[in-house]
Amino acid sequence: MSYAAPLASTTEFGVMKVGTGLTATNGVVSGSTGLLSYGFFADGTQTNPVANAINTVTFTITGPANGISIVGGTALTVVNAGTYTKLFTLLVNKTSGGTSSMSIWLRLNGVDVPGSRQDLELTNTLAQIFTSGNYTLNIPAGGNIQMCWSSADTTIALTALPAGVTPTRPTGDSIKVTLTRIS
Repeated sequence: MSYAAPLASTTEFGVMKVGTGLTATNGVVSGSTGLLSYGFFADGTQTNPVANAINTVTFTITGPANGISIVGGTALTVVNAGTYTKLFTLLVNKTSGGTSSMSIWLRLNGVDVPGSRQDLELTNTLAQIFTSGNYTLNIPAGGNIQMCWSSADTTIALTALPAGVTPTRPTGDSIKVTLTRIS
């Protein structure tokens, strides 16, 4: 597709399809709050697993958020339907030798999401290891996601970092999730 003239200039406001949450008033384009669904959620405590069981991540901290909230301590619930992208980071430690695995995956409305699992192979004693990942999915209005993890090794835990000294450093959360509506 090509255009013979610029899409916008100082006197013309360009091309825009009004609707689906976009409006134009006196040349100012605005998006409804439904398009601006986002949230940052975290937990700053250590979480020890139940061996060979589904451990659901708990969220105790809400950062900037609009249209997404924590429900029941474990579910990130959205007001508006849409396509969302979820980014996460985890701090994990292991306090025993040997090799153990840990699985991390996503649930949508209480159902495991196919293709969302990541596995970590943890070798020997690890003070901490940082891992991250992302997933994009459609979430219905009122729907929720949960992060789950499991390991047969009860010496694997999600661990928070204490405040540091010399020099002074802030604490670090064991889990951080950013959920953003992208369409």
